[in-house]
Amino acid sequence: MKEIVFNKKKYDSYKDFYIQIYRDLEGKEIPDWEDYDALHYNADLLDEFLWYCHNDNIKYIFVNFDKEKIALQKNYDDYQFQIIIEIFEDFVEKFPNNKLEYKMDKE
Repeated sequence: MKEIVFNKKKYDSYKDFYIQIYRDLEGKEIPDWEDYDALHYNADLLDEFLWYCHNDNIKYIFVNFDKEKIALQKNYDDYQFQIIIEIFEDFVEKFPNNKLEYKMDKE
């Protein structure tokens, strides 16, 4: 199973997260998605895009995504991160050959 790690500490905003998702899932290599850099930062496009990867058997590892803090939605980035998290959670539920794991760095 391929693993893709997303570390929230590496992002200045949710837009950086979209950029990494698109890059790591090789969006440029998928003909229907080659013109959608960073998925236009759009949750609906992300949801549809993930469907194209549903047979890839990927373990998504979200590092430093404190779901409780994000759920408080203290700013717009938290709001967007919450939506992305929900999309991934729904995705792995629909396609259990893919996995989602949360980890926190030890401080």
